Amino acid sequence: MYERALQLSGPLCVRKTHDELFDDLAATLMTAANGAVGERGEFHLALSGGSTPEPFFLHLVIDPRFRFIPWQCAHVWFVDERRVPEADEQSNYRMIRESLVDHLPMKRRQVHPMPVLVEDPADAYEAEIRRHVPDGRLDFVLLGMGDDAHTASLFPGSPAQQVQDRWIAVNDGPTITPPDRVTMTYPLLNAARQLAVLVTGAGKAETIRRVDQQLFEHGPDPQSLPITGVMPQSGELLWFLDHHAAGEDP
Repeated sequence: MYERALQLSGPLCVRKTHDELFDDLAATLMTAANGAVGERGEFHLALSGGSTPEPFFLHLVIDPRFRFIPWQCAHVWFVDERRVPEADEQSNYRMIRESLVDHLPMKRRQVHPMPVLVEDPADAYEAEIRRHVPDGRLDFVLLGMGDDAHTASLFPGSPAQQVQDRWIAVNDGPTITPPDRVTMTYPLLNAARQLAVLVTGAGKAETIRRVDQQLFEHGPDPQSLPITGVMPQSGELLWFLDHHAAGEDP
């Protein structure tokens, strides 16, 4: 255990098993979805790729309790994407489609992959978001966190971290783990009504400790620890950690 309880940038949920953690995250997602549909008639959800959320997506499909999520009224967006074809094994769209959206009662037009291979994917994707979400307020954004504290494709010291006048940016250069990326920027992420950061595994415990210490002692440092740049303007940021990521003893 750490000497001090974690004090991250929002409410914290820590569970011993992944099933318990996924249950809590799924229940939070379902509440947000039903609330959005009740108030505005539709639900705008942005999902991250990677190995951490994939078992959560399968949990949503398999567990009958979460079939009541109003997917018929949902639009699925992508937090970030590598500039690879949709069939590529590195594609977030491919993983999310195969593990989740192919199994949901949704029309194809409700799923919005990033057009990463066009000449200006950032402009094209931002235009599509603006058509469906003119105020830029996504209802729920699921984020992860890398070992270097990156989130979305906002890597430490990368160009897209500096973007304040666009919702979407291409992120490339020497600070980016190849291939080049397209990513949501802080302005769009921080406008969301609710964001959840899902972190699992002992390999992330040291990064969580660094993020916690930075926030507790000095405040956000997005350049070095990009996850600390996620600071919702009027929404809510929630953290979902298993006990390994939280640094707790077994």
